[in-house]
Amino acid sequence: MKRTATLTAAAAVLAAAALAACGEDYDGNGSSKARSGVTTVQDEISEVDWGACDLEAMYGDADLGPAQAAWAEALECGSITVPVDYEDTGGDSVALAMVRHPATGDRTGSLLINPGGPGGSGVELAMSPFLPADVTAAFDVVGFDPRGVGASSNLTCGSDDQLDAALTEVYTLDPSQITSAQATELDNGAETLSEGCTQQVKANFLANMGTENVARDMEVMRDALGDDKLTYLGYSYGTYIGQMYLYLYPDKVRAMVLDGVMRTSGSVLDLAEGQATGFETAWHDFVEYCLTVDGCPFTSADASDEELEAMLTQAQAGVNDELTVGDMLSMIAESLYSEAKWPALEKILAAVDAGTIREWLQQLEDLADSDGASRFQPRRFPPLPLPRRDSEANFYGVQCVDRDNPDRFDDYQDGAETAYGNSGLFGASIAWSYLPCASWSASEPGPDSVNGKGSPEVVLVGNVGDPATPYDWAESVSKELDNDVLLTYEGSGHTAYALGHTCIDDPVTAYLVDLDVPEDGLKCPQELG
Repeated sequence: MKRTATLTAAAAVLAAAALAACGEDYDGNGSSKARSGVTTVQDEISEVDWGACDLEAMYGDADLGPAQAAWAEALECGSITVPVDYEDTGGDSVALAMVRHPATGDRTGSLLINPGGPGGSGVELAMSPFLPADVTAAFDVVGFDPRGVGASSNLTCGSDDQLDAALTEVYTLDPSQITSAQATELDNGAETLSEGCTQQVKANFLANMGTENVARDMEVMRDALGDDKLTYLGYSYGTYIGQMYLYLYPDKVRAMVLDGVMRTSGSVLDLAEGQATGFETAWHDFVEYCLTVDGCPFTSADASDEELEAMLTQAQAGVNDELTVGDMLSMIAESLYSEAKWPALEKILAAVDAGTIREWLQQLEDLADSDGASRFQPRRFPPLPLPRRDSEANFYGVQCVDRDNPDRFDDYQDGAETAYGNSGLFGASIAWSYLPCASWSASEPGPDSVNGKGSPEVVLVGNVGDPATPYDWAESVSKELDNDVLLTYEGSGHTAYALGHTCIDDPVTAYLVDLDVPEDGLKCPQELG
């Protein structure tokens, strides 16, 4: 079986370039050369040049309701151009796409927002009026596409079909039991994806996609927007951006809300271990709900994993393998992002169990792809902060660079076994999906922990049953930060603010608008209807 311990020659060149980019002047808060570079860029950019947006290109033929249409008509589009490497401000540059909805009332300043990912578009998030009226009255809502994402030089690396096929083959298998041939296919597919990026993207760009540079970009934006201090709302991976900003610029923060908190410590395999537990917890939260509903196809929580696999195996045969058990588990995992999707998921699984297969599998696919809109879901969910089976390169372009990851196949197999032990349904696939990081050509890991010393109080929001950013991550980050409060939603789903949960929405909104810091340790009960 081929191992990934030895990088290709091209990858080795890029790795050396990435290490050189760190510079010998790297200190406790990043590179002093990069800090100087940010100041240079701020001196050159006086403001954002806002203009009319191309609404047809942005919304296509979408049928917009009155509120959405009015929001869209008020949008302004712009960009700023920043260096790819802040230690080389005269080198390559990248234009960062931005969109702004002006404040509707007495303006306080700008609110920068990020939906997560990595790979989520802040421009797309800002295209919908998801925030409370008090927030949109006080702030220009500003979304941006981070470097390498969307309209900001979107990173593409060619096809991931080979890796996807290999992942499909082993999705539900015990990683200790995979064959040598299956291991080789996984290894080859992951290396093909990572080498595709090495071949198609400039080494300098690939080495500088990490989150520290995104935080530097955000500092340039803050200054260009004319705000003395940053007000920021980050979901999921967007909380990692927020933590890197706290690391670099704690004294520049006015207010910061981090919802669905990512941990900064550990490798991608440590993330996989935690996320496996998170998805298993969310799945059993759903099962407990399902068991209260007439027609639920499960006999008990303890039997639900085995019963689900048997049900999906039958469904796979019923559609002649057009969808695999792994495909369906992936859709179910995405459906666990919202409690609002639980009633529909219960009905779909009951129908599959009863043998009404093809029609309901299409509905499962639609449910997984939907936003789960309801009074608890007025905004789009953050993208999954873990590799998707149709993964986009910009996810790896950030996640593999940000962390100090193993480069041996055996380490990923060990990680998959650990994750499988935490969740036989979802764990192994999460760990295997991170495999391209083993041969990724660039690395510039950020700090393992952030204390944000010198910042005002930061608000963290965590869901007890969050599948993708487990609640203990929010607790651990709260312990690391010098000045924060932690709000807890005692339900499931991914992230909580601006989903209609009054207990969360009201104190967070008061904090953003008036700097009224919420009560630390506030716990908000689950709301299912």
